[in-house]
Amino acid sequence: MSAPVRIGYVINSMIVGGSQTHLVQVMRFLDRERFAPTFYCVGGEGELLDAVRATGVEVLTSGAGLGYRGFDLARRVGGLRRSFREKRLEIVHNYLLRANFVGAIAARLARVPIVLCSKRGCHHMAGGDLLMAKVGNALADRVTANAEAVRTFVHADEGCALEKMPVIPSGIDTDRFRPLPAADYKTRLGLPPDCTAVGIVTRMRTRKGVEEFVRAIGAVRRERPDVHGVIAGEVSLDDVLEGIVREFGLEGHLTLLGRRSDMPEVLSAFDLFVLSSHDEGMSNAVLEGMAMELPVVATDVGGTGEVVRHGASGLLVPAKDPAALAAAIVDVLADRERAAAMGRLGRDIVVERFSAPAMV
Repeated sequence: MSAPVRIGYVINSMIVGGSQTHLVQVMRFLDRERFAPTFYCVGGEGELLDAVRATGVEVLTSGAGLGYRGFDLARRVGGLRRSFREKRLEIVHNYLLRANFVGAIAARLARVPIVLCSKRGCHHMAGGDLLMAKVGNALADRVTANAEAVRTFVHADEGCALEKMPVIPSGIDTDRFRPLPAADYKTRLGLPPDCTAVGIVTRMRTRKGVEEFVRAIGAVRRERPDVHGVIAGEVSLDDVLEGIVREFGLEGHLTLLGRRSDMPEVLSAFDLFVLSSHDEGMSNAVLEGMAMELPVVATDVGGTGEVVRHGASGLLVPAKDPAALAAAIVDVLADRERAAAMGRLGRDIVVERFSAPAMV
């Protein structure tokens, strides 16, 4: 048997996020008889670094603490170049803007035979960021996208040739995210046991649409007072969100769970999964919710429409429209049998097309 291919994965940070979670899955499921991975976290930080180490992959933090300009940038690129040559890497696969930039430059200087960059979102860039993106694209042999929508967006926004961009859809661990035995998951989370839990899994960023979700929950409760809003993830009530809670009288009807490590159990407490983002690539959170057999109401952004079948596994609505979000939530909750059928189809879709082993 030939020796495993030596491959380096490069990302700036391993904070909790979709791309970072994706990379943990890659490290878990990568065939070690075919590939010998080394993991570079060039920013040297992030809660998910320990999850990578737990897979047995060597983690290096070359360039941690350095910036991306002037002498710092030169030192960062030089350190990666030396490591790539010492490891005799045959492939370097970079993830997200900064790593795509410095990783691609360092890999070319190190004469790595194959250089890959990855795009996993539909984020408009300008100025220095756009220049960095174009440099990474130009130096890469292939630029992978996790959805057709991302491929189309990057072609239009960054000028990357379509023929250079294969699509590899996101994938999740469908053995971990699967319906769990019946239990009182709502009570475990401190939710009213007889409530209808409508939840999102997100972070505190404007583009994640937390404000629209909270407004939608307020509107839904006017028709469905049994509904309780749930937010899992690093979200806190700032002045704007506090004002919305007061406006709609949501005190006691909205629960913030914070960051959790028991997401299958958390999702088991949900009756409906919501994605309220302004933009996405392909949301891991939606895939996880669908894998748990939850019906979905989601904003029709990025690759979401490639996952959620409107009217069959869930409903799609325009972004930044809390009224449309609320109406769709009420619609799905109005028919319990239809909602259950949506959930079952959603899991079938994820198992068939979006499993982590298939992605890897």
